[in-house]
Amino acid sequence: MGNKIYVFGHQKPDTDTITSSIVLANLQRALGNDAVAYKLGNLNKETKYALKTFEVEEPQTLESVDENCDVALVDNNEFSQSVNGIEKANVKMVVDHHKIKFETIEPIFYVAEPVGCTSTIIYKLYRQNDVEIDTPIAGLMLSAIISDTLLFKSPTCTEQDKEIAQKLAKIAGVDINAYGK
Repeated sequence: MGNKIYVFGHQKPDTDTITSSIVLANLQRALGNDAVAYKLGNLNKETKYALKTFEVEEPQTLESVDENCDVALVDNNEFSQSVNGIEKANVKMVVDHHKIKFETIEPIFYVAEPVGCTSTIIYKLYRQNDVEIDTPIAGLMLSAIISDTLLFKSPTCTEQDKEIAQKLAKIAGVDINAYGK
């Protein structure tokens, strides 16, 4: 195993940024990396509900990162929305569904797709790496998709978001509409 990877999203976290941090850290651990999810602020009620429903602990708050520490960014790629010290950290990975506003010194793993939610992309990374998605992880990814796509009503929602949400709902054992409301 290499260095610890700090996995986190943006400040003023929403459901997608928190759950994507948790599920990407979980994927990285399944792939043999030392990864820990963090949050950059207080959770909203919706996110607390998702974590409670699927019995997942809230990530610890991260105030800053040290120079040269390894980080993975989810649901954002702008240093202005990130943690103190990010400009001196080693950004090893970005998984995002927003416009790209990012520059690095060396190549990194970067996945950005025009979908409604970061968790839609992370679902595909689980499948690509043949990593099993258990009930809590499926529930968290589903929660993010429901939230970011406004239960599939957002103009940014894609067919991929809908199809993957159906698959995740089956794994999580929930009715999408009932859970979404």
